[in-house]
Amino acid sequence: MDQEQAELAADERKIGVALEEFREMQSGYSERTQQDKVNTQPKIVRRFYEAVTRFYEFGWGTSFHFAPRTRGEKLAAAQRRQQEEIVRLLNLEAGMVAGDVGCGIGGPMMSIARMSGASIVGINISDHQIRRGSTLVKKAGLEDRCEFLHANFLELPCADDHFDAVYSIEAICHSPDRLQAFREVFRTLKPGGKFVIFDWVLTDLYEDADARHQDCRKRFEYGNATPNLFTAKEQVDCISRAGFEILYAADHALTSDPETPWYMSLEGRDFSLSSLARIPAGRFFTASLTKFLELLRIAPQGTSETAKLLNMAADALVEAGQLGIFTPCFLVHARKPESV
Repeated sequence: MDQEQAELAADERKIGVALEEFREMQSGYSERTQQDKVNTQPKIVRRFYEAVTRFYEFGWGTSFHFAPRTRGEKLAAAQRRQQEEIVRLLNLEAGMVAGDVGCGIGGPMMSIARMSGASIVGINISDHQIRRGSTLVKKAGLEDRCEFLHANFLELPCADDHFDAVYSIEAICHSPDRLQAFREVFRTLKPGGKFVIFDWVLTDLYEDADARHQDCRKRFEYGNATPNLFTAKEQVDCISRAGFEILYAADHALTSDPETPWYMSLEGRDFSLSSLARIPAGRFFTASLTKFLELLRIAPQGTSETAKLLNMAADALVEAGQLGIFTPCFLVHARKPESV
């Protein structure tokens, strides 16, 4: 076992510690000053992914994101189709260098590199996910086109005008200061370069005065480390304020077939062996099994509690989807002006 794998294994043995610290730092978050949120949120996100990445990979493979689906289409196929759309919107091709802001363990990055021939720099604040992703990139033989950069979205260690293109999939919603995050994307993108983001936002149907809406929002924001989500309009306005020209913006969740909504991947009717870890019965079984494995000291302490947290978050997301108050697939296609 090399050092990278040893560190990853050590992280996974500390799931309980990561979860406990995640909960402690979330306590009283809404009452904190903005500067305190900016200082604390990166730590919350790191601890969150130390706790949940093993579960995500078990249930989702290497691409941790939703995608609009057609009738009869599997989640993995829908994810690939969305990644293909990113390649098309960015006009990615060999010789270009693109940034993946919030790359997870690198599933989309590897897929997009294969499709386009471009080189991709995966930016992630979680050293735990970077260690896992580096192993996957090596296994895939893509070290020449895929690399990881350990960095905070708010302070990218990249030169001005560095990237030919930038994309982000369901990641900047974790940021405590999205305007600054978009400004950093703008700064590091070459003039004329394009930016594509699929992200989590509240829809026009969300009503803050509705107690059920508020409760549902509170549960999925807490359980996914995505505090204070924007509305769709706020997202577009924020990207525009960062300096971008907006080319297109729309909720692509609405392009799903009504029989296969985006949240189907968390529902029991999306049953298959590959989806077992995502659906309610599978999630309940996982939580029960991990508790038993903890007692036998086979699974790390905190594994079952992490499973319960993800169950709560998944149920809240399904409810939000059914109410129509939330989407994980809001697309903004933007461009940095040539004359900046």
